Order: sequence, then structure tokens, then C-alpha cells
Amino acid sequence: MRKITFASILSVCMTPMLFWSSESQAIPSWARKYEVSCYMCHSGMPQRNAIGEAFKNNGYRMPAGAEAAFTRQAQIKIGTEEWKKTIKAPISSSFPQFDPLSVVLTGNVLSYSAPTYTSTGAQATGVSFNYNVPGQVGLFFGGSVGDQLTIFGQISGFGGASTLDTDDDGSTKTVSFDSASINANVRVVWEFNPGFNFALGNNFSNASWNGVGTGGVVNVSGVLPAPGTYAELNYTRGDVGGYSITAGTSMAAKNNTPIVATENKIDDIVYLRGKLKLFGAGLLTGANGEFGNPYTGLDNQIAIGAGLSYTDHKTAVKDPKTGVTPTKGFTGGYAGETLVYGGDIQGVYNDFLAGVALSHDRDLQLNNFKAEVGHYFYSWLYIKGAYSDLANSPSLTAKVPMRYDVHQPTITGSLTAWLSSAVSLTGSYKHFTKERVGSGTNNADTVILSVLAGF
Repeated sequence: MRKITFASILSVCMTPMLFWSSESQAIPSWARKYEVSCYMCHSGMPQRNAIGEAFKNNGYRMPAGAEAAFTRQAQIKIGTEEWKKTIKAPISSSFPQFDPLSVVLTGNVLSYSAPTYTSTGAQATGVSFNYNVPGQVGLFFGGSVGDQLTIFGQISGFGGASTLDTDDDGSTKTVSFDSASINANVRVVWEFNPGFNFALGNNFSNASWNGVGTGGVVNVSGVLPAPGTYAELNYTRGDVGGYSITAGTSMAAKNNTPIVATENKIDDIVYLRGKLKLFGAGLLTGANGEFGNPYTGLDNQIAIGAGLSYTDHKTAVKDPKTGVTPTKGFTGGYAGETLVYGGDIQGVYNDFLAGVALSHDRDLQLNNFKAEVGHYFYSWLYIKGAYSDLANSPSLTAKVPMRYDVHQPTITGSLTAWLSSAVSLTGSYKHFTKERVGSGTNNADTVILSVLAGF
């Protein structure tokens, strides 16, 4: 297949496609900065194509030194020219002039759950069928400050479900509804050189935020503990193919991270992630590779990754979800483990994507396995199948109490249609292949129709 330059990729990715309005707004805010379509960097949200991958690896800036050429909205200067003689960036640089905010609306339109039964055959729960309008709102923001600093993030939790709060005595004479909590996920990146940057943030880690949602294929981050609040170094090279290395340390700043919230030390977790792209578009340039589908921007490729997470945490605290009290290690789904490691392989050929990821832990000897395959029928219609088998071990009963419902293999199928570059509908069906679990109640198959819309 012929080689494609960076400039020609941009021209192809900005071409409006069937049923997609050329006037639709992009998600997230970078499209406003460069005044381009979402499909310059994405082959359907949230799957990144070659340009999107290079954009991320360059600290959320255009690769190949094209930042200034493609920035359509001017920056507002900070300070004066005289400041530059004594004070360096960012105080003497600039702020983005464009509106850095994007609004994202998500939620389930329809949801169905099958009835569940106990081990004696008695019905535990009935059929659940609900319809709704999407009520969860998130704000994306992103912009560059000067030539090296970039800030990207999401504020979520507006709308959604509320929680019921009763009196301390347990009565319901006086009740109140508390709104869902609002969370801010932020990534602050300082780029030393193209492909070499330092990042601070939470959730949007290079070790975890990559291609695991609808439109992507699974990687090692789907089977490893995800960093909470982190500090990490990222190093990427590759004009054709290439490699990337992410090394970081994470603390438990929130109670939903793998480590219990009593630690809160910057070295609660240390983690390492490596990726080798054997051929295809460069991880750093986004070009010079062989492209299989010019409409989605996907390039024919094989990528191999590996990662590990380690903690020396020794505080014995009962995990509220599982009831397990570890003597050391992670909590949550990784309770009692101190070292989790795994690998993955991903491939793309024309309109097809496939990925397999496997991880193992040193302490409980649990295995986590995921496999996914996807196909673009059209540039706006994507189908994906996934198989997941988490916490599977031949010595499960000896290592983990049976009240902790582990080893629940699932098969999930989904179909996503992008009505525009910023609006998508996804229907999914999840089936549990193992009917009974440790609690004695069978799993409920589910059907969900969800929507994502942004502007």
C-alpha cells in the first residue's frame, strides 16, 4: 500500500462523511482550537486513529512541528516583551483565546435486566425495564498555555442518579435526596521535547486511558489496576511504527481508587507501561505508515504492550464492597495483591480491529483475560464483540472467600452508530456464561441502549 504523508492524512480526515454534518461540533475542545472535524483524530469516539495517537504522545499538540500551522485561533499574550528578558514561560507566554469548554451529554435511553433466581430456584429479582432521557452532563476542557504546558480534563457528575438519605435512627419520616457527586478528572502535561513529557493528574493516565471503550479494542489497562492521582513520565519515538514507555507513581487521593484512602502517599502504587508498534503510522508523527481505511484514519498495524502495577501497602482495612480484609496490597477487585502484571496485543487490518489482554497477580494467583474484536461496516457504523473472564483461578476457593463473587465470564456484543461526529447511539447485550456465583444468585443478562451527544 502506498505511503501517506501527514498533510494528506489531515485532508482526508477532515472530509465530511455520509450522514455526518460538516457543521457539527467536535468533542472534545481541541476541534475548536484547530477548527477541524473530530475525525481528524478519532475513528468514531473514543477510538483514536494514527493522528490522535500522535497528538496525545506530543503532549496534546500537533505532531511533526505542525502546531503553529494548524492553530486557527490566536493565543492571548500574558505579560510583556520585557518580562521575557528575566522571566521564562509560562508567565510570559499566552492563554488560549478560544472557548476551551465542550458539553457532553450521556445516559441510558433504554435498559433491560433479566430476572434472577437463587440456588433453590426461587426468584430473587424480577424483570427490570426502564426508559429515560440522557441526564448525565460532563464538561470537557482543554487548552495550551505557551509552548510547553497543556491542560486537559473533564468535570462530570451533573445530573444522574441521586442517593436517598434517611434519619440516623433508620426511620424514613424525614428524607432528603443528595445530588450525585461532581468529579474533576484533570491531566496537566509539560512537554520537554516532542515525545517526552511529564504529566500530573487523575484517571487520564497514559497507562489506562487508551482504546478500551466503544470503538476501541482492549489493551493491558483493561486488566490492570488503574492509577488514581498520579505523576508520570512519558517517552515516545517512531516515525514509522515506534515505541512508548510510561513510568508513574500513584496515590490514593479518592476512596474509589485501588488503594484504600487511608494511605494517600505519592508512592502508594508504582507502575510501568510499554508499547511497541511493529509497523504502521508513527507513534510520534502520525504519518508515513500504511493506512487500511482512509475514512476512519485507521492504519494497518500490530502493537504489543506490557505493564505492571506494584504496591507495598500493608494496612489491614476491610474493603467495603467485597468484605475482604487484606494484610497487604490492593483493595477492591485486586484485594490482597501486591504485584499485578500483564501483556496485550492489538491489530488493525482495513476495517477490522482485534485485541487480547491477559494479566496475573503474584499473591492470589488470579488471572484476568479479555478479548475483543470490532468491525466498521461503514465509517459511521461499528460492531464489537468482547469476552471477559476476570479473577479466574484454579485455587479460587482456597485463596478468596466464596462470598466474593469472582470468576464471572461474560460475552458482550455492541453496535454503535454515529449520527454525527458528536452524536452516537450504542446498543449492547451482556451475557454471563457462568449462571451461578458464590452468593447463590444467578447473574442477570442486560440490554442497554445509550446515547452520547456533545457540542
